[in-house]
Formats: sequence, C-alpha cells, structure tokens
Amino acid sequence: MTIDNSLDAGQRFGRIVDRQPLGSGPHRVTATYYVREDTTGETYGFDYSNIVTEGFRTIILGERVRFEIDPSTQLAHFVIRLDLPEVDEFYR
Repeated sequence: MTIDNSLDAGQRFGRIVDRQPLGSGPHRVTATYYVREDTTGETYGFDYSNIVTEGFRTIILGERVRFEIDPSTQLAHFVIRLDLPEVDEFYR
C-alpha cells in the first residue's frame, strides 16, 4: 500500500479566519469564507455550499474545520466543522 504524503492530496485541518458577505437581500446571507490551513498557513476560500452538515450551513470565525482542496479551482471543499458550538451559545 502506498501512502501519498503530498499536500495536494487528502484532508487538511485549519481555522476559519474571515467571512466576506456577498449576498443580496436585506440580510446579505451569502458569503465567502476563508480557512487558514494549519500546516502551511495557506488561506483558501469557499462558500456555504461547500460546508458538509445537516440544516443551516454556517461557520463561526475561529472555528476549527477539516477540508480538502479542489484541484481544479484551488478552493476548499468538503468543509466539516470540528468545533460544534453549544446550541445556547450559538444563538445568543
């Protein structure tokens, strides 16, 4: 069995470092998120459709995530939240 240790393959870990609203409408709900990869310090963008979860897709600044890089776009995809907030804290 061969293990691919290149940074282009597999899952990565990082933290959400920025959110830039892009959406239309009164709440500007659509946004581009940015995740900084722990190992390299590189920052990758993604939008809410790349968040893997049930229900409302959102992420909080500073939250830890696991993700992959789409080789065709160099954007993060398959973003999975690792630090799920307590419900009471999330809806303050």
